[in-house]
Amino acid sequence: MAKRTPPTVFLTGATGAIGSRVLEHYLQRGSEVLVLVRPRERQSSAERIAALLDAAKLPAEPRRRAHVVEGSIEEPHCGLGRLERERVIGAADLFIHSAAVTHLGAGAEECHRANVLGTENALELARLCQSSGRLRRFAYLSSYAASGTARSGFFAEDSLPAKPAFANHYERTKYQAEQRVREELAAGMPVVIFRPSVTVGDTKTGRIASFNLFYQAVRIFGSGMLSHWPDLRQRKVNIVPVDYVARAIRRGLEVAWALGRTFHLVSRNGCLLKDLFDLVKAFPHLRIPKLVPMAQWSLHLLSHKEQAIHRALETYLLPYLNDLRLETRNAERLLALPVINPTFLRRVLEYAVKAGYLPAEIFGPLSRGVGTTVAG
Repeated sequence: MAKRTPPTVFLTGATGAIGSRVLEHYLQRGSEVLVLVRPRERQSSAERIAALLDAAKLPAEPRRRAHVVEGSIEEPHCGLGRLERERVIGAADLFIHSAAVTHLGAGAEECHRANVLGTENALELARLCQSSGRLRRFAYLSSYAASGTARSGFFAEDSLPAKPAFANHYERTKYQAEQRVREELAAGMPVVIFRPSVTVGDTKTGRIASFNLFYQAVRIFGSGMLSHWPDLRQRKVNIVPVDYVARAIRRGLEVAWALGRTFHLVSRNGCLLKDLFDLVKAFPHLRIPKLVPMAQWSLHLLSHKEQAIHRALETYLLPYLNDLRLETRNAERLLALPVINPTFLRRVLEYAVKAGYLPAEIFGPLSRGVGTTVAG
């Protein structure tokens, strides 16, 4: 039986937490990957990708298969000139659109430009790839938050709610972008949609390329910036290991039945805030806020400076503590959902310390060894 040739991939968003792992995943499995990147500050596009692959400690052989294509999703045809555009159109078997503004405090214009217009520009280029007859799949990285987290409810996989309630501009624009992708799906584009929850570090190592609201909340809770906090220990936030997300994306782009489907890439049990508080309490240098029963909670317990921090944290964290019930029938058919446990949480925090995101003087004991891996 002839060995199957690995697909050639065109990837946006390769410098993000998920996109960087997707890049590694395909390079390690023999694919040529055309990586859309724009230069930033004092780093060229090639230097940005080289830094990511250095951090991943990827060997020279798979690294040679990463081909940097300079451009931007915020420009027509993703900013590609004629020759580069023809190169992509003639090569891409898979088009994976991961690029987005994910900062929950980002403004309406920034989110619209990157998330809505950026997706329209990606779809424009994907249509050209499809017209060449080569494109097998267009993968869109949406978010479970695209259904709107400002109100609790049940979120189906293969549809969007008719009347969502959004907590921020990020959610609104991811909803609008997914609507556009669904229009292309209805028009015949071979689309697969993935909706990851809050993505955190690798199952075995805790490694991740960028730090999101989960890490931001831990940094605030452990730094002494708040003296009091409402007791929400029985609430959950759904987090998911980044390596699971990358594996699920590859699997979803391989199996025939996944065409046209949407997948909630989430954990089976989520992260109970009690487990997180119990973990950080174990370290003597942490200054955790005093937990106040909800019946006694008042913002007046905080200083004016603390109240501003609390309001910001409400924007980033509290919507994701709602009782969101997510359908996972498609996702469970694809891969077993990962399970979150305290050992995994500890590993995730340890990596954030080693990377310098969480200060070592506060999380000192985390620099020592960790235990067994989480299932999944």
